[in-house]
Amino acid sequence: VAIFWDYENCSPPLNSQGHAIVNSIRRIAHVFGYVTSFKAYLDVSSQSTKSVGFRSDLQSSGVSMTDCPHNGRKDVVDKMILVDMLAFANDHPSPATIILIAGDRDYAYAVSTLRLRQYNVVLIVPPAPNIPQSLESQASVVVDW
Repeated sequence: VAIFWDYENCSPPLNSQGHAIVNSIRRIAHVFGYVTSFKAYLDVSSQSTKSVGFRSDLQSSGVSMTDCPHNGRKDVVDKMILVDMLAFANDHPSPATIILIAGDRDYAYAVSTLRLRQYNVVLIVPPAPNIPQSLESQASVVVDW
């Protein structure tokens, strides 16, 4: 199981506890097997100073924080997650499980392609009223945040 978290677009409230969030995600992941990779992607320079403690809590709970500096470019996080998911699939033959924490339709094609190759793709979505159906319909399982 590999977990890919679009932290920029799916960050929990700052009053949450990082270790509690990680434990909840870990419980979901362990239904599908053991976790080999747990990555969260964000542009660290764009984060508030209030989030430093929370991010530190995530990191000490086993989440690799992957810095994605935008440097004037768009969709940096999305592109890095897409490449890392496909690299994981290349290194781990199906059946394997990929957990994607995101709510962005940009991931729909990659999720669909992974499913066609018999990967189990679990989508954890944020509490938002307009999560694209094009994304949710491609996942094996959808879990509300």
